[in-house]
Amino acid sequence: MDFIAPPYPNLPMVLVSLLFFIVLVIAREIGAWLRRKVEQRNPDVEESDTFALSAVLGLLALLIGFTFSLALQRYDARRELVIAEANAIGTTWLRADLLEAGPRQQLRQVLRRYVDNRVAFGAAKDADEELRIYQQTTALQGELWGTVVAATGAFRTTPLASLLVSTTNDSIDLAASRIATRQAHIPVRIMRILVLYAVMAAGMVGYQQRRQRQSSMLMFVLITLAVALVIDLDNPAAGWISVPQTPMLDLQQSLD
Repeated sequence: MDFIAPPYPNLPMVLVSLLFFIVLVIAREIGAWLRRKVEQRNPDVEESDTFALSAVLGLLALLIGFTFSLALQRYDARRELVIAEANAIGTTWLRADLLEAGPRQQLRQVLRRYVDNRVAFGAAKDADEELRIYQQTTALQGELWGTVVAATGAFRTTPLASLLVSTTNDSIDLAASRIATRQAHIPVRIMRILVLYAVMAAGMVGYQQRRQRQSSMLMFVLITLAVALVIDLDNPAAGWISVPQTPMLDLQQSLD
């Protein structure tokens, strides 16, 4: 299975934020340098109109808000899928009581190992670890499905078998949905436009407000924090804001 790379460098969040902040500062200095060149050639140049700058910064805020909304929607989807998968596996565990003692014990042994694997998947810290654990998940899904088929072989056409097969199938499908949502990053073009727009806005700040260094530095810090938050929400494997695994951990404890 191939993993989709996120639309930003696979670096620690602190380093990504620092690099972005430095780029904004450099853009501001370039804008200030251009302003000084213009004033040297034409000392009578008029003061810059702040209306255009306000409009640019307002559009930047709108763009950041738009990307934040996209990242937050994906975060909520990942969180809801953890709950749904934990519920599906828990239901399969309960419906195993309908089996005879031997098949029931065998199925529950597989389910315990499967839940441990899903907990480890949720705690993965990078894409390589996700891939390795999901390959184990795929193998366990085959074992789980084979165990259910064997356990329901004697009454495969009855509603009892349907109850157990349906929840097992839901558990497998939800695992595929979780890996898909963890790879559903913000489109690359949107992130590129956001970064490019922020850099151009920083250059415009330097050109029109080159003497307001302290206030512009504070603004760059706030912009950096906002963009870092968007990236963090969009990167469940390596970000600081991780998707809560509480439902799956509760299920793991209840099985024990």
